[in-house]
Amino acid sequence: MQSIHPLDYVIILLYFAIVVLVGMYFSKFIKQAKDYFAAGAAVPWWLAGVSLWMASFSALTFVVYSQMAYKYGFVAISMCWTVIPAMIAASLFLAARWRRTRIMTPLGFLEQRYNKTLHQVFVWTGIPLRMVDNALRVFSTAVFLAVAVGQSWFTLEICIVFVGIIMILYAILGGQWAVLVTDFFQAIILCFGVVLLLPLTFSAIGGIKQLFTQTPPGFFLPFAPQHGYGFFDWLMFALITTISYNASWGLVQKYNCVAKEKDAKKVAITMGVLSFVGPLIFFIPAMAGRILVPELMDKPGGTAEAYVAVCLKVLPVGVMGLIVAGMFSATLSTLGNEYNVLSGILTKDFYHKIVRPDADEKNLLFWAKINAALVGSLTILFAIGINYIRGFNLWDILVKAFGALAPAMMLPLLGGLFIKKINSRGALLGIICGMMSGVTLVAVNAVLLNVYSAQAAVDPNLSYWLKQGYNSVSIFINITVTVLAMWLGSAGYKRPDEEQQRVDEFFKRMDVVSNVEIPQSSGEKQSPFMAVGIALVVFGFAFLPIGLYMGGRALMIDGIVGTLMMLLGLALWLPNRAKK
Repeated sequence: MQSIHPLDYVIILLYFAIVVLVGMYFSKFIKQAKDYFAAGAAVPWWLAGVSLWMASFSALTFVVYSQMAYKYGFVAISMCWTVIPAMIAASLFLAARWRRTRIMTPLGFLEQRYNKTLHQVFVWTGIPLRMVDNALRVFSTAVFLAVAVGQSWFTLEICIVFVGIIMILYAILGGQWAVLVTDFFQAIILCFGVVLLLPLTFSAIGGIKQLFTQTPPGFFLPFAPQHGYGFFDWLMFALITTISYNASWGLVQKYNCVAKEKDAKKVAITMGVLSFVGPLIFFIPAMAGRILVPELMDKPGGTAEAYVAVCLKVLPVGVMGLIVAGMFSATLSTLGNEYNVLSGILTKDFYHKIVRPDADEKNLLFWAKINAALVGSLTILFAIGINYIRGFNLWDILVKAFGALAPAMMLPLLGGLFIKKINSRGALLGIICGMMSGVTLVAVNAVLLNVYSAQAAVDPNLSYWLKQGYNSVSIFINITVTVLAMWLGSAGYKRPDEEQQRVDEFFKRMDVVSNVEIPQSSGEKQSPFMAVGIALVVFGFAFLPIGLYMGGRALMIDGIVGTLMMLLGLALWLPNRAKK
């Protein structure tokens, strides 16, 4: 397999430079903690929706789902579409509910809803799940980059550290506003790359008809029970996706960045629409990889390289650099948001609450950036550790981690928004029992996989029940155990009068529609789209000399990409020069 051309590095380095400069530009607008963590609740709904979409996936998505699409076909898109019921639930119920909490961080309401102790329990038990999830994203981005670079000295460990440091620098620069605006820029970069890849892939395989005639039977069925992705597995995955997308700290923070409750609902609708269209564009090239690079099926772990292998096969110099930048953009968007939110929780929900209640805004901003760097450093160590886990692919680790820990950490959070009868004892018992159930089931699964590894290798039915089937049943069991524990704990414990009073006040506030009137002074900043427009013009211009130098096919494709990007940049730049 070829590696990326030296001129692709020009595009990649220019991308990094633009992202850093945009972050530095917005850092001057960060005057207080609310600006850093929630962008002053002054973000347009469509910008928050795009940012939510970008924060919902990373290079991990392209590695994991492309591997599934390459091996099993359309089922990968079906599994991606589990986000749609999650966003339907959000638009109907949860987005507005989160907005009514009127908080700066996703855990900010817990002290009033439950008590101080449970607030800290949520802080410290929820962080490990977020760290594992973020480490998987760093790891998968490193896999993509290591394969693309193709140099023996650029080992996966070096690549993980390199990717991790970039994520930290990005996260500490400009806070939530920088994350939101660079998300918009990065969404454009990503879409240019992946949309262009689709027709070029069809051209490389000889037309879209070949995709239907030269792929295995059943490749376009929405479920693949013979490979362990039947309807029950889809249903359980949709259930855990609905829970995690509506209680994931980094994602629900987007609802707190907009001014009005109806805007929060629009954020969820935008996310749902993009989550329907995106997988169709993202993963059909990986399905076509079965025709373009069939040799990956015989290479140990080769199917994880499906997306980058197709890109290297069909994309010209320049655009390949754009795709690598697009993979970084997906992960930067997600981790920039995650690090910002985790930093907010450590700063506001621990440092400000427990360590230094009298801290001023300057001190809080200082510790916000220190905590972002700390979270990023730990994520690098977790990602290096993932490289030494044997016997599981990235999908297995992702589903096991969320299936084991998400119900315990997220159902008491969501239940607290709606159900007044859940008290602090019930929530705590739900967390404890749910986590014990999840960890125990994962441990039992590891033992069974070890004991029956030889039989599973030759018995597809046994392999399914030890892997995907076990994961699906575990999700159902963990949700059931958590809900029962919350009910039993709440039924057997009478709230103290002080807690009852706080809960009554909380639900009284939750009955009031949440709309924030943005003061005129808070809006007196240069329009962010001028910065995005300039960035696109500069980035687009870089493709023109690369196309001229390479000539032939690259001249035409790079010329089209560069010209379209510059025109879009001018359309954003010129009308917004004077806008505030």
